[in-house]
Amino acid sequence: MRILLCLGLALSVVANFAEATPLTPGQKARIRAIIADARTKSPVPSTSVAIVVDGQLAYAEAFGLADLSTGRTATPDTRYDIGSVGKQFTAAAVMLLVQDGKLSLDDKVGRFLPELAGADKVKIRHLLSHTAGYRDYWSDAYDADEMNALISHQTLVSRWGVRPTAFEPGSAWDYSNTNYVIAGRLVEIASGRSLPEVLAERVFRPLGMRSAADSDGLPTSAMDAARYTRNLLGPARLANNPARGWAFAAGGLSMTASDLARWDASIIRRSLLAPASYDAMASETILTDGTGSRYGMGLYVDGATGHRRIYHNGFAPGVITENRIYPDDGVAVVVTANAEFGMVVPEIADGLEKLLISATFPKPATFGEPDPPKTTKAPSPLIRVYVDQLRNGRLDRRRLTRQASAYFSHEVLADYRDSLSRLGPPKRFVTLRQERQGNVKVSLFELAWPSQRVLGILRVRDDGKITELSLMAF
Repeated sequence: MRILLCLGLALSVVANFAEATPLTPGQKARIRAIIADARTKSPVPSTSVAIVVDGQLAYAEAFGLADLSTGRTATPDTRYDIGSVGKQFTAAAVMLLVQDGKLSLDDKVGRFLPELAGADKVKIRHLLSHTAGYRDYWSDAYDADEMNALISHQTLVSRWGVRPTAFEPGSAWDYSNTNYVIAGRLVEIASGRSLPEVLAERVFRPLGMRSAADSDGLPTSAMDAARYTRNLLGPARLANNPARGWAFAAGGLSMTASDLARWDASIIRRSLLAPASYDAMASETILTDGTGSRYGMGLYVDGATGHRRIYHNGFAPGVITENRIYPDDGVAVVVTANAEFGMVVPEIADGLEKLLISATFPKPATFGEPDPPKTTKAPSPLIRVYVDQLRNGRLDRRRLTRQASAYFSHEVLADYRDSLSRLGPPKRFVTLRQERQGNVKVSLFELAWPSQRVLGILRVRDDGKITELSLMAF
């Protein structure tokens, strides 16, 4: 794997590209330098980049290997899973049905799904803005054995949508994939068609997004980039994609970077949806106490003086995607990679943003939620014990649930042991955030060395059982 990964980096110097609006040789050189620098600092199998300038696709280029096992080179025609970037397409499908008069953003979810918790209070706009209060099913079920088995959209909605909401609708912001699978199910009920059918007919075909497809739980094809994970600093390994049904309207879409950029161009030109729909998606949701949420509907919302920015990132098994749109500047940046590790995607997006837009923007939300506040709080003794065990390659599994224990195969433990041993004692070891999610206490912690940062998560149920323990290198 290490040899092939290095080969992928070497091939990046002869990457394939396709262009529409011409860029100057100097601009191309600076773009490629930004990409090359990020890929050198954070090697991943492949990266694909597309840029919109003046509302038109201006640049598309791919680097590295789409498949390490076969040596297949990534091209601008290589398709990538876009993860949670797909939420903006679910929001667009809702908006199209609002335009058709089949839905209203102020409809209560109980109009279509009366069995849901808060059915008489939660509105469709609460779902799309992550202010409904439904518990996130992905965090709750991730890595569980059941995610290897097909699940119907209605079963997914019914299992997690009936649980009590965490707060009054509109009073708080909490990123939850459950909101979007409920929204997707509402699209299906109101339209009488599947969500992928609605998107194909009403969005993808009109915009010429020929590569865009429903990829929820499906195996990769010759068009797709293989998806890779890594256990800390271990070698790239194929990521396990959950079975069909689990991503649904919260993700579940694949396309080329160029086709995602075509969607961005349509947002800039406002060429597909009604003006009111674009306004709703790109306007910050204000909570009942008057505070802003930094989120619209399927899109994060912020900006700098004279420059709006709407964006979303996608983080799913084996993929990371950044999609940033600057409507007032006619610019958009798409960066995707077939690896769920490293910081190459946000680093490229940040670099291109600085190159193309003369403004200083806030730091974007990271992989679906704003960065937690930095603290100097020491990690709990339990976290220290388990990190030490991982460093030694021996794990006391008595407190781990069956699913949590199953994650730590011999291969995973060996990668953790080798990585932590090589890094040595961390210079910084702190708890970043603690919160409750139902009957689970969640701790996010950080280990840092001069040239390496590792984030960890520990989920402990009220009965003392550990449902998740994981570390990720950045």
